[in-house]
Amino acid sequence: MSTGSGSTGGSGAGYRVEVDGLRAFASQVRGLLNEFQTTADGTRVHGQSGVGGTAFGSFPEAVDLHEKYQQMRDGLRDVLNALYDAIDEAQRKADLTAVNYEEQEHETSRTLRISSDGWSVGNPSATSQAAYGTNTGTGNTASQPKPTGTASPTGPVSSASPSGSGEPKPSW
Repeated sequence: MSTGSGSTGGSGAGYRVEVDGLRAFASQVRGLLNEFQTTADGTRVHGQSGVGGTAFGSFPEAVDLHEKYQQMRDGLRDVLNALYDAIDEAQRKADLTAVNYEEQEHETSRTLRISSDGWSVGNPSATSQAAYGTNTGTGNTASQPKPTGTASPTGPVSSASPSGSGEPKPSW
């Protein structure tokens, strides 16, 4: 299943989400996570790699060496545990992303109805009508001239800073 459109057709070339690809990635990561947990889990490695306090001897340098060994061993455990957490998070996010795209595609296909011309939206929502300045009773009002300098409930209309231009509106 794919969402969007891209080089295989449709508008918006370059935008395509392969939900199956996301799921395959999540599955591969899940397999790596299981393998990691079996062979390189921080707690497991830590437990298997311990040596006794006198393994290097009982003289002061050997005790210092054992201390350094313990510090490195603890650090390795912490790195492996952090790596496990990062892999787990990547797997969960890939699964969640796939689910979100599927839900969005389902919702879009449920609500989107195309007109008989195969191009325009058959029943535009009130939100899209307001966003595009259309009025279903009189047609497209975006092409009709708008008065400038007249007061409205939202303030004077000015062509100096069109909506969305990033320019500040004149003070009221």
